[in-house]
Amino acid sequence: MPLPGSYAHLSSTAHTRFESLCAIRGRLRTTHRQALDGTAHALRAGSMDPAIPARHLLYLDLSAREPLVAIAVGNLDTATHVTWQLSGTGIRARNALWGSVREAGQLYLEQQRVGIDSPAVVAWLGYRSPNMPGALLNFSARRGVKILQRDLETFTSLRPDGPHVALEAHSYAATLAAQVLDSQAGSTVRIQALATIGSAGIPGYLSRRPSRLKVPEERIYEAIAPGDRLAWWGRLLSGRGLMGSQSFNIAAMPEWGLHAVSGHNTSQMTEANPLGPRGYRDPGTTSLRNLALITTGQRPLG
Repeated sequence: MPLPGSYAHLSSTAHTRFESLCAIRGRLRTTHRQALDGTAHALRAGSMDPAIPARHLLYLDLSAREPLVAIAVGNLDTATHVTWQLSGTGIRARNALWGSVREAGQLYLEQQRVGIDSPAVVAWLGYRSPNMPGALLNFSARRGVKILQRDLETFTSLRPDGPHVALEAHSYAATLAAQVLDSQAGSTVRIQALATIGSAGIPGYLSRRPSRLKVPEERIYEAIAPGDRLAWWGRLLSGRGLMGSQSFNIAAMPEWGLHAVSGHNTSQMTEANPLGPRGYRDPGTTSLRNLALITTGQRPLG
């Protein structure tokens, strides 16, 4: 039996609840069935790269119309380095859960490639991400701050030994990440690194005062791919700014066998078109390699 006060116990409880929901699947609303099915697919052995270890459900919240889910790749009770991977506009539990968990698994494997024996990555879809028009406002991020703050506080209480903790945020999630970091006054949560990709910007009052993020400035990085027009338009129309932090390389590095990324998506590569365009979190990219380095407290390449 998992010990109370551990992630193993928390996950066991979440799985029991998940199984009870599966038993009444036919009585659930469509969005809830979609999230339930996505959770089942993400947790199923053999549903993704077999090198990715077993996934652990932290919660599946169906209390509102929009389902909220968090799933961990790796052992949160023993991990030395933990990354919370946050996704942006339009990425929700009911439509992108399996892909989000696979991306967490890809980051996990890349962190192992850069020398971390025991990482863990949380695919966090714990807020109602906005649609395109809503991404110009900060309302979704503000609603998500309390939930992410709660989950980070839970992590701190269950892991008082203080492993390395990082946030990795794509697109609109950079706004969420910045606001949750700004809310850390009086909190026991300590975030040691922040990496944003395809950021649509953060509120101006934070972009002008990055010290409010309470992350060492030398551990704050951002990257925007060539042709990422959504990130550019998002900043222009919303009036948000960039963090003024260090940029990290996402161009091709042939000497390392690494590919460039382009556009706004996190995943673009397909088995049918291995030479096609690649997204920020696709395997074999300079972007994913550098995300693994940054989120584990190391310096990126290039």
